[in-house]
Amino acid sequence: MSIDVGIINYNGGEELTACVKSLLAQTEPVRVFVFDNASADNSVQLLREQELECKIIESKKNLGYAGACNGLLDNMDSEIQVLCNMDLEFDPAWAKNLLACFERHPEAGSVASLVMEKSGVVNAVGVQFGADLFAKNEASGLNISEADVREKEVFGCYGAVMSFRKAAAGAAGKMDASFFLFFEETEWYFRHNLAGFKTVFCPEAKVYHERSMTTVRYSPRKLFYSERNRLRTAIRLLPFADIVKLPFRGFVRYLNMAKGGVPGQSGDGKKLSKVAICGALLKAWLQALAMLPQELCIRRKYRKQFGDVGAKVRAILEMYPIRP
Repeated sequence: MSIDVGIINYNGGEELTACVKSLLAQTEPVRVFVFDNASADNSVQLLREQELECKIIESKKNLGYAGACNGLLDNMDSEIQVLCNMDLEFDPAWAKNLLACFERHPEAGSVASLVMEKSGVVNAVGVQFGADLFAKNEASGLNISEADVREKEVFGCYGAVMSFRKAAAGAAGKMDASFFLFFEETEWYFRHNLAGFKTVFCPEAKVYHERSMTTVRYSPRKLFYSERNRLRTAIRLLPFADIVKLPFRGFVRYLNMAKGGVPGQSGDGKKLSKVAICGALLKAWLQALAMLPQELCIRRKYRKQFGDVGAKVRAILEMYPIRP
């Protein structure tokens, strides 16, 4: 089996070059594609100066993460395909171990890598959900010695690096480019599941990642896109009885999160205000409500394509619940 790896770049700088080098150093050869999302820095120039073997696709405007993923899917044709961030470093045996897992599990549509920081802190093993589709990365923030990193079936791949069979991507369809940022891979992997393709977590396929390099951890911008797109996905997929409960469940969750304390600053060191956070949440809800008619149209489309989506999604949530 061959592997195509597509990297989404936006102002990646030297991080992009390092990512490409780590892929070209794999013990199992891979083809590398870079989709540049109208970067304002010199990251593409740095890549060309190194004369690294990769195909560069340049967009005249920033299409967001989902739009860039779709652009890469249009260019990749190998049996195994990968979409990933530019701020990653791949273990030299990553591709070899990934392919071995695909061969062990011919029924699997995707194989999830072990994404972690070099300090040993895990980014994600799998994804878990609340009743309102609030998503939590399993084992996030735990040291690898404390996390459950055995090979197992999980909901889907962590968005920083998604490895899947071409057939699974074809059955799920393209990502929704209107999401722009965040939750696009979650909505996409719901479709993978609805189409009958499962994901297996492979602890030997290691990737190193420092999270939210571009979007900034805890920023109002990240909160807005995450919440808006979660709500849009919920309207598309949840049973109507659960959709009606979204405002109440959201309010309770916000209260519980507030009790735990609001971060004083975002990942880039900027001061966070409660007003900015509340404003981002309000904007997310208002935009999701404004898009209600088109989301209901998509809901009907999914029902025709996948059957009783509400019942199937409820079963998925029962398989991967957020645990205390």
